[in-house]
Amino acid sequence: MKLVVQELVIHAPAAEIYRMLVEPRLFVQWMATEATLEPVVGGTVRWTHANGDTCSGRYLELVPHRRVVFTYGWERAEVGIPPGSTTVEIVLVPHGPGSTRLKLVHHGLADPAADAHHHGWHHYLGRLRALAHGEPPGPDPLADRRVPSFTGRISSDRKPAT
Repeated sequence: MKLVVQELVIHAPAAEIYRMLVEPRLFVQWMATEATLEPVVGGTVRWTHANGDTCSGRYLELVPHRRVVFTYGWERAEVGIPPGSTTVEIVLVPHGPGSTRLKLVHHGLADPAADAHHHGWHHYLGRLRALAHGEPPGPDPLADRRVPSFTGRISSDRKPAT
């Protein structure tokens, strides 16, 4: 297993970023076309990207303006990461006047999936930062790209021993 780690500084208060992570009305502006977010421990975390792929899980921990932890996975079975099978941890730390350091750690992904999710989280957190800076992120350039399948990928990618 490999950790996916993303860190960035956002020039917005932690309270504003926290709202963008847990309020569906704000979440869909940077991440998805629709979202069901019930920000209580055990509550639903579910969103659908423009390409039709849906992620889902449950909240494990919420500390307003400081921390969001939820399980995560894809509802499309061939992706090979079932709903709730991995964990995403987001920590918000004040970073100077009016700025926040966001650190995201995604636990439980195998290497090929971790690499793809590293790119995905980088992309979507960039969109979150743009929105927090008052710049609408615009249409999602990944809207027409499906999430790759990771089922059986490791064994099928290996070359036979010679």
